[in-house]
Amino acid sequence: MRFETIQFYTYEAPFKHQIKTPKVSLETRKVLVIGLKNENGQIYFGECNAFETDWYDKETIDTVYNHLKRWFYETLEGKTLRNFEEAVLLLNHLNHAPAARSTAAMALYQAFHKLPSFAVQYGATISGLSTKNYQQLLETKPKRIKLKWSQQVIFDIKKLQSLPFKPWIALDANESLNDQDITTLKKVQDMEDILYIEEPFKDLEVLCTLSPEAIPPVAIDEKARDVASILNLIDYYPIDTVILKPFRLGGIDKIIDAINRLHQRNIKVVIGGMYEYGLSRYFTAYLSQYADYPGDVTPYGYYFEQEFTQENGILKRGHLYFVPPEIDVNQLEIYS
Repeated sequence: MRFETIQFYTYEAPFKHQIKTPKVSLETRKVLVIGLKNENGQIYFGECNAFETDWYDKETIDTVYNHLKRWFYETLEGKTLRNFEEAVLLLNHLNHAPAARSTAAMALYQAFHKLPSFAVQYGATISGLSTKNYQQLLETKPKRIKLKWSQQVIFDIKKLQSLPFKPWIALDANESLNDQDITTLKKVQDMEDILYIEEPFKDLEVLCTLSPEAIPPVAIDEKARDVASILNLIDYYPIDTVILKPFRLGGIDKIIDAINRLHQRNIKVVIGGMYEYGLSRYFTAYLSQYADYPGDVTPYGYYFEQEFTQENGILKRGHLYFVPPEIDVNQLEIYS
């Protein structure tokens, strides 16, 4: 297969509800979408998870665009590829820009693989436990619930444990805990059905000062930037689980390699996403099939009323059902 053209698009839709983080508030989600066209006119699409600014990571829509434009014309244009393994050799020219690499890998993977239909268990994420959130959990019955850490985390956990079904519970502290939270952590450790706490401390050295009985199993997310760094961290610190994000590690092939190597070390894996539309969400769910716990995959319509793919990731009886994504190019805008 030979690729002759790269096309750049953007798509932007409003969130159903404003997204508020410690760093930014988001009303809409703008993404970069690429299309790689081969000699037969077939186009393979990739969705980029970078944002317009560097509030979350150093790569942005503009930097990914520049990296991919240069990479295509200097490395991929006109090359004949026989399989995905040959494509990976060219993708490795983008190892310095993992979000760009992940976007290109998503497109190239489709060129050499037949995408399947499949189902994965649903894992919900909630910030606080409002009446509306609680009712939504009753209706959707997720297998795993990730709860953002708060001053009322013990109360929230007990309320989750009172649900008529028995979900796994994960916590996400976003590196916010300090010495004053150790007592609460011990109480959490003594509770049932707690899978892990994600990024409890900014400095992992704190873990070395605590006994295993004082804290739930620890997961890393933001610190999981590449396989070599991850393996080094699990050698030095008591880490139980790693959240792997394709756009942070460099794409689907990098994630599959990381899963295999972490499983060899008996480390558990979760696949993470970042406010994705249907194309990227399909691949996050696809990779979640090989993980140990449900990933950060949302059902269709969770964040957005409309997307640039067909309805996909339909929630039924605690599972999300996916089919190969179809792209509606008419909803995309040319980016230049």
